[in-house]
Amino acid sequence: MKNLFEKWKEKIPKYHIVFRETLFEKLTRTGGGGEQGREDRGKQFSNNYELYIYAFFFGLYKDEYSPISEGSRKIDFSMPIKTWGSKTNVLGRKDFTNLQENMFISLLAKTDIDLVALEKGELDEDDAVKLLIKTMESYTNGGLILIKEKLEENPNYFLQPTSFVNMILETAD
Repeated sequence: MKNLFEKWKEKIPKYHIVFRETLFEKLTRTGGGGEQGREDRGKQFSNNYELYIYAFFFGLYKDEYSPISEGSRKIDFSMPIKTWGSKTNVLGRKDFTNLQENMFISLLAKTDIDLVALEKGELDEDDAVKLLIKTMESYTNGGLILIKEKLEENPNYFLQPTSFVNMILETAD
C-alpha cells in the first residue's frame, strides 16, 4: 500500500475550468501578502491547493460526488499533492503530511478498488491511482459546486473570517 500512496502523491489533480475565475481567483491569494490583507478581501486561502483541499473534504462530508463531465476542460495548479503545504516561509504553517494521509485514506474508503486484486498484482497500481484521482476530483467538484452556490446566494458570505468553518459546521447540523 505504501507504493500506492507514493504514486498518488505524485499526481496533480484537476478541477473544472469554470471554477478558476468564479472561485479560485476570488477566494485564494497567491504570490504573498499578509493574512489580514487576504481576509480583508475575502481571500481566505493562501494557495489554490488549500481551497482544493477544503472543497474535497466539504464535498466528501456533504456526500457530493459529482464527476467532471466528459469533454469538460479541466485545469490544475501545477503542484503535485506531495508538495501541498511544503512552503516553509509561511509563519505558523504546519506540515500537510497528516492531511495528505487522511485524504488518501478517505479516497481508499470511497473508491471501488479491489485491494486483494491489487495486492496479487491482478490490478495495476497506475489504474488504481487513476480511480483514486477520479474520486478525488469528483468530491472536490461537488464541494466547489456547493461553494459556488453559496457565493451566488450571498456574494458577501465569504467576507466573514469564519465563513468556511461555518459551512462545515452547518454540515454537522
